[in-house]
Amino acid sequence: MNDAVSNAYKRTFEPLGVVKSEGIDGHLNTLLANSKAIFKVTTNTVAMHRLSADWRERLFKQIDSLLDADEWDENDKPIVSGSSQTFIRMLIFLNARRPGLGATSDGSLIATWTTGENRLTIICKPNDWVRWVVSTRTDSGCETAAGQTKIARLPIVLEAYSPQQWFSDGGR
Repeated sequence: MNDAVSNAYKRTFEPLGVVKSEGIDGHLNTLLANSKAIFKVTTNTVAMHRLSADWRERLFKQIDSLLDADEWDENDKPIVSGSSQTFIRMLIFLNARRPGLGATSDGSLIATWTTGENRLTIICKPNDWVRWVVSTRTDSGCETAAGQTKIARLPIVLEAYSPQQWFSDGGR
């Protein structure tokens, strides 16, 4: 990260209480803390009227756990802000229940939903792009499919797999 960007992060997140530490471990801690802060600010800015405070709080606990410095591989990038924005916009657009979370080594959020033997995994990329993989049990066995699309088309491309099983939200 160049000095100008690093200094901008410091100025932006000092009021949020991000702890600055020295050394490689401290740098990773700062990057992860900044990633958490960006996610939380993005969520509260975009979704404060669409997702209940309790719903957001539970989501934030998931993010805190995911971005735990003690568990994070130092070779992986923290979650990038574009992925966070796509993730939150996707949840709102789909009116989705809270998913399980993961991360790719390049800093993208992974959202997962499981209903019985049926699974949906979505990798959130910047600019509303998502990569998806679905695995469903049918009368003839296990069926899998994958693709890449924009959030707005996701319900259409997943329609054959009854996406409401994953997106119907009982927790809002």
